Amino acid sequence: MLSSIGRASVRRVVARGPQSTNRTLQGLWQIQRVDTIQNADNASTRPQFSFSQRSYATATKTATKPKASKTTTTKPRTKKIAKKPVKKAVKKPVKKKAVAKKPVKKPKKVLSEAHKLRIETSKRVEKLKALKEAALEAPKSKPNTAWTVIISELSKENAGVAAIATTPLAASKYKSLSASELESYNRIATQNEADNNAAYKKWVESYTPDQIRIANNARRALRLLVTKGAKNIKHYRPIKDERQPKRASTPMAVFLKDRWDSGDFKGIKLPDAGRLISKEWEALSASDRQAYTDRADADKKRYLKEYKAAFGRDSDAAVKD
Repeated sequence: MLSSIGRASVRRVVARGPQSTNRTLQGLWQIQRVDTIQNADNASTRPQFSFSQRSYATATKTATKPKASKTTTTKPRTKKIAKKPVKKAVKKPVKKKAVAKKPVKKPKKVLSEAHKLRIETSKRVEKLKALKEAALEAPKSKPNTAWTVIISELSKENAGVAAIATTPLAASKYKSLSASELESYNRIATQNEADNNAAYKKWVESYTPDQIRIANNARRALRLLVTKGAKNIKHYRPIKDERQPKRASTPMAVFLKDRWDSGDFKGIKLPDAGRLISKEWEALSASDRQAYTDRADADKKRYLKEYKAAFGRDSDAAVKD
């Protein structure tokens, strides 16, 4: 900035006009140099004044426009909803399959001979009991002969006396019977026989044909036990049931019946007659045997029909065919 002396010099130079431009420039340079040196010397003594002059000079050069104040409406801040942390699916630990332990085989208990015998006896008793139950118990029959009627009367008259003791008395009485007395006992026996047959038939028909078939099988097994030496088993006769289908005959059985019914073997023992008939059968031609085969086939059809009617199912023979 020029001092008052410098500014006066400038005005004089300007007033003179453009006569000597070089001189003028030299004068200005000298004035500016002097002014600069003076300003440097006075800078330490007048720092406050110098700063204010520069500030003023700067302010006069540029007038700053006041900035338009912007009115801003502050929106209310929305609270951020904190998101719940997503739980990660935790994998369940895979359970190891339990290895099945092999069962420990216990050593077999060695049975004594006495123990084995008790087991076998127990099995036989149970089997015998089951067979007796399946065999069915027929109704008690009345005495059906004059002799058995007399035994029955004496047993009632001498209650408590052993049967073996009444047998001699019964024999003595039977021998001393008159004809009319014997006829009376025979009449009683005949009536008892009729009563027995009626009671027996009623008893049989109270069971199904299949139950009677099973009962006869059990009775056959009991008779077989007796033949093998079993004791304390009474004799079980086959149950007679007219509803049971008669088994079919074989061709040879048809031939045997025809030859036996012919009367050619009267007076001949059964074993001998059987051997003779067997030889005759073997001597027959194929055409002669065919006639007996046809009759046996017809009898088989009859049996299968009766079997299904009696038991409500086909026989094993029909299933095989």
